[in-house]
Amino acid sequence: MKVKRVASNEPEPLKTASQELGQNKIVLSESQLPTNWYNIVAELPFDVPRPLHPTEDRAVEIDDFDWLWPIECLRIELQEGLYRTDPWIEIPESILDVYRRYRPSPLVRARSLEKYLGTTAEIYYKREDLNPAGSHKFNTALVQAYYAAREQHSQIHTMVTDTGAGQWGAALAMACETLGLKCCVFMIRKSFDEKPYRRYLMRMAGADVYSSPSELTETGRNILRDDPENSGSLGIGMSEAIEYVKEDRGRRLALGCMSYYAVLHQSIIGLETKLQLEQIDRSPDLMLGCVGGGSNFTGFIAPFVPEKIGGSPIEFRAIEPDSIPTLSEGEYRYDWADFSELTPRILMYTLGHRFVPPPVHSGGLRYHGKTPVLSALVKHKVVDTRTFEQRRVFDAGRVFLRTEGVLAAPESAHAVLGAIDAARDASSSKRNPVIVMCLSGHGYLDLKGFSDVLDLDSSN
Repeated sequence: MKVKRVASNEPEPLKTASQELGQNKIVLSESQLPTNWYNIVAELPFDVPRPLHPTEDRAVEIDDFDWLWPIECLRIELQEGLYRTDPWIEIPESILDVYRRYRPSPLVRARSLEKYLGTTAEIYYKREDLNPAGSHKFNTALVQAYYAAREQHSQIHTMVTDTGAGQWGAALAMACETLGLKCCVFMIRKSFDEKPYRRYLMRMAGADVYSSPSELTETGRNILRDDPENSGSLGIGMSEAIEYVKEDRGRRLALGCMSYYAVLHQSIIGLETKLQLEQIDRSPDLMLGCVGGGSNFTGFIAPFVPEKIGGSPIEFRAIEPDSIPTLSEGEYRYDWADFSELTPRILMYTLGHRFVPPPVHSGGLRYHGKTPVLSALVKHKVVDTRTFEQRRVFDAGRVFLRTEGVLAAPESAHAVLGAIDAARDASSSKRNPVIVMCLSGHGYLDLKGFSDVLDLDSSN
């Protein structure tokens, strides 16, 4: 039997990585699961302005959109009451009960990756790929469905959303099934066609899934009439979802990335990471993650931000595709979150709500804007940014699989590449920093994209 030899510049075999992986998990007990989310806006030294009305020159009020979002989501988004003043928000006990099925998630020392790189840095990754939906998205999908299901004096029966790569759609489908709600998902056409297994997963969980732009809405029909080959965007999908919600008072919109309430819920990631690093007496020098709308990254760094503002040298690095450089090249201004200008106007970095991104495989990063909290952190130079080219990202994903035995999602592989580059920079400057990244999801349903970019059908 012919055996392929491993070149000297390639990572060591998977067996070694797996053996080392088990010795380097930093695991919290169930009793250490945080019972509060961290509300970063209450402690920032600068304001994150409230959204503006879509067409009027005034701030949004709850009554303007109580038909679109669950009321509690609106209260968080508009920073009302305790959401403006209290840094700690109690997690409902019924949410904690579900969190305990998969949280706390492990923090892992990437020793095999370090060995492959020959780096003097320590690299850690927070695993958000181990929950029922395979990504961080379930952390907030569950809560949004909970808010809708418990809303008094309403007959909410369906949650509606858009999704890029399908991680968010799958998370919301599973959350709705858990809470006894129906689910409808508008999935961008590029991912709908190329990632059928995610759409199968959503449908297995009971969701209705439509390729966006679709024939189901006037928005979709108009776009397809003008551009039959339109590959879709998250802005278009959101417009279709809003139009669909408008048709039935029992429907509500769920958002996985652009909202502050999603950031609040994702702070569970950062809170656990902070405890885990303290457990091994480590302080991060660099924290990084991929950004689509920005919820996983912002929740990941949120509990560490006060240290940075207080003078700590810790660095935060938000990473996006070079073909969708929202934070790096976008404008900081008020813009709509959706294509059809139905949502409130948000002060954020944006490429423009009519921006249709190129059909890259990282579907979850194909968004024109960034959540207002992350945008404010970048504007005030608390967070730095990087952009990466797709081929380098996918190569980094392959290296991570061969060393650590984990297949990162294409989106998450941006963080992996960021860690690799930072570790190499550290070695060249003879430094030994602690690098911590958020592994926001797995890539086992994204293998077609990896094959397309890395030519995995080749016999070589």
